[in-house]
Amino acid sequence: MTDDLYRLLVGVEMTDQQFEDYLNFVRKWQWVSYLLIPLTLILRISFTWLCLKAGSFVADRFIDIPFWKISIQAEIIFTVSAVAGLLYNEFFVDIHSLEQLSLNPFSLQVFSSNNMPKWSSYFFNTLNVFELSYVFFLSWMIAGESKKEFFPSLKFVASSYLPGLALWILLVSYLSVVFQP
Repeated sequence: MTDDLYRLLVGVEMTDQQFEDYLNFVRKWQWVSYLLIPLTLILRISFTWLCLKAGSFVADRFIDIPFWKISIQAEIIFTVSAVAGLLYNEFFVDIHSLEQLSLNPFSLQVFSSNNMPKWSSYFFNTLNVFELSYVFFLSWMIAGESKKEFFPSLKFVASSYLPGLALWILLVSYLSVVFQP
């Protein structure tokens, strides 16, 4: 991130002194962002593990599967998603605002109109090719670990992970309505 990019993203309406103070603040606390990366990964993996574990407890199926290991290995899908989004934004998009960076080019948000309410952007951004790939990859890994067919594990993932994801989307959408300026 260069000073020019910071100026483009946040400093358009700031005076020069305010922008310098902002840059000093960002540089001073930039190391904190490096702590958030492993924390975010652990929370993401724990969310998937919790959904799958709760589903196996309720459905009494796939009990002896190492869901933690599967959850960690399945994160490769979101890593590929992040790299693909980064490459797409680097080579195909001329970035003018911070909101353009939050747009996932492989999601339904691309097809939504600009007059949609802001709270719905997270919902449409979550519905993407890589989330669908994640569900299929989880199902494939569970089928491999349990030595069962693919479709029972797909049904299990659809009944355990997808309701958890729906609740998460509802929570984030609610919070974006409540705290939206």
